[in-house]
Order: sequence, then C-alpha cells, then structure tokens
Amino acid sequence: MEPQDLLGALWRQRLLVLGVFVVVGLATVIGVSIAPKSYTASATISAAQNPDSPPATDDLDALRGTIGELANSRAVVDAVRADLDVDRSADELRRSIDGSWVEGTVLIEIVVHDGDPEVAAKIANLVASELPRNSPVNGTFVFTTTTPARPPVTYSSPNLVLAGAAGLVAGAVLACLFAVARDRRRLTVDHGRIAEEAADAPLLAHVAPPHDLTALPALYPGTAAADVFRHLRLSLEAEGSRDPVDLVVVAGVGPGEVNIWLGANLAISLASVGRRVLLVDGRLDARSGHQPSPHRDGLFGVLDGLPLEDAMMDGPIEGLSVLPSGDAQGRSAEVLIETKWGDVVAAARLAFDVIVVLAPPMDISDDARVMAASGSLLMAVPEGTVSVAALRAHSDRVRSVGGRLLGLVLVGHRAERVPV
Repeated sequence: MEPQDLLGALWRQRLLVLGVFVVVGLATVIGVSIAPKSYTASATISAAQNPDSPPATDDLDALRGTIGELANSRAVVDAVRADLDVDRSADELRRSIDGSWVEGTVLIEIVVHDGDPEVAAKIANLVASELPRNSPVNGTFVFTTTTPARPPVTYSSPNLVLAGAAGLVAGAVLACLFAVARDRRRLTVDHGRIAEEAADAPLLAHVAPPHDLTALPALYPGTAAADVFRHLRLSLEAEGSRDPVDLVVVAGVGPGEVNIWLGANLAISLASVGRRVLLVDGRLDARSGHQPSPHRDGLFGVLDGLPLEDAMMDGPIEGLSVLPSGDAQGRSAEVLIETKWGDVVAAARLAFDVIVVLAPPMDISDDARVMAASGSLLMAVPEGTVSVAALRAHSDRVRSVGGRLLGLVLVGHRAERVPV
C-alpha cells in the first residue's frame, strides 16, 4: 500500500482512528493507575582520601567501586533491616539497593527502589551510614554524606514517558490496521490503482459507456470512440504476449449490460485486424440477463450436441461470427455449462483465433468463472459501486478454478485511456 493510500484510509476513517486513540489512551491511563508503583530515592557519600593515612598503594577509584558494590552486601542489609521500622525481607532489600562509584569523582551513589517513598529514602540514608562501617579499607578514606536521600515526589515505575510513548505507538499501529481493514471493506473502487491492488490485475482501460449500450463504435475505425477499443485490444495483446489469449470471457460486476457493450466492441476490434473471432452470448440463465431468443439452438443447442457451425450466424463485420444464447427448451444451463462447456471451447478453438464470451454478472452467477477456467477473464468494474472487498473476492474466485484474470476495465462517467 502506498503512503498516500494509507493517509487516505486514515482520513476516511478518521472517526474510527480517533476512537482507537481514545480507547488506547484510556487503557494506558488505567493500566498506569493500577500498576504497582515503585519510588526511587538516592543518597550520595564522598570517599575522600584520608590525609593522615599512609600513601595508598592501590587504585583508589577501584576501591571506591568495591565499596559501592558492598551497598547490598549481607552485612549492610542486616544492619539496615535491624534499624528499619517496617518489615522488609533481606532478599527484598538486597534487590532494592544498588551502589556504585560515580566515575571521575570521589562520590559513591546509593540508589534504592521501594513501593513507599518514605521507606525508600530511609533505606538509602541507612545504607549511607552503614556502608562506611563495613568498608574493607579502614583509614584509607574519610566518608561524608554529601547528599542525604529525600522522599521522591512521584513514582519512577511505571515510567510515564515510556508508557505514554508505548500507548501512542500502539494507538497508531492499531488505528492504521483498523482503518485499512474497515476502509477495504467499505471503500468502493473509484480509482485505477485501487482496482489494480484489489484484483491484483492490470487496469487495461477506463471508459465511459454511451447512453445507448447497443451502439457499436468499433465499427467506425478512426473515430475517438473506436480508438478506445483499439487501445483495449492492444492492451489485451500486450498482456497475452507471453501466453497468447484465445478465450476471453467478458463479465461485469453488478447489474447492467456494460460488459455486453465492451465484449461486442472488443470482438469487432479484433476482427477488424484480420482475426477470426467468435462472439458467444453466454447469458443462459434468466437471472443473468437471458431472454427468449428467436434462434432456438444457439449456445444451448451446441452444449446439447449440435455442431457449432449449425448454430452460428454472421456478424456485422467480416471475420466475426456470432453464437447467440438460443432457447433453453427446458434444459438446465448450469449443468450444461459445467459438463459440456469445455467441448464447445475445444471445437471453437479449431475454427477461430479468438473466442469472446459475453458472460453473466459475476455477483449473480458462477457461469463466468466456470467459462474462464480454460482461458482468461476480462472484468468490467463500474466505478464507485463495487467495494474493494467484493472485487478482491471475485478475483480470487476466478483464480480458484484455474482461470486467468487478464485485466480490468473501469467503467465510469469520465473516460480515461490507459497507455499500452
């Protein structure tokens, strides 16, 4: 997903994003408020060299470091525990006390963590007073408490800054995930890039259909309307350059007959460059637009065993033949397509270079994906009416039966050619 698409999803779902941040913020506040608190108090003592002692032969800084490490030793802890007026176990004290030499100085810092700020300060001061008494270098240093511990004003754990940063990051991640998921479910396809990402297929054309869907502009080469189908034909040929396409099922999503208009004009455009083209009306079910046909046989008859050449009729241009849907005469379209469609395609491939099939809408019938199982499907997507989730589902269903989604044609109010 491109950054601009993510920003667009966040803006469209801004109320959801705001809600996510509010919920995460409240959860962070509640979590911090109920979490066990820890307070940190520190005391500092200086360990200056005793001027009355003999010159030291050891590294004084190393000695100061050793003294700092003794801050939570057993002797110091036992002495502190004896003077402490609250109950703390020796193990608790040992874990809560930490001493270290402050590099570059003569100072030793004692840090204590405790759930009570008063107790934390008291323990730190007791350690500061007991540590010199347990020093292994008597007489080498003069110890002075330079900074006694004071009860801290606020707790040190949980860390408010860290908790706030974690909550902000969690809110941002969750907001992006929820916004994108909801946007994909509700967002309609109104842009070429969105269509391509949803279907994982190329956008071959963006066209605006005429008011009269029976118009055949491809019959008039050189006109602007016919040029749209020339570009569509070239795009199809480019997509099929590695794997030649001889069966193109043209199906739409949603009501209407835009795919019929596209398929008929595409067949004419293919025939105009010398291809032998068979245009098949594959709308065999009343739900999918089939209407009684004066041609009693047609595709129904061929599916039922009639020779292909006996059911065809000439098209409006040389090289184009038409196979109408025919009359069901009580025959089951669904069963015939599932069991006999492959035989019809095999026979048509022997006589024609390209077979263009006008299929029923994909959200009404499964006929289109069954017909495309041994070939390719060109999907007509009405702009602004099909959700991203629905387009993705239709595309996956085509591929699930082994069909190839050749590409998309976005049908909207504004025509937009896609360069070949």
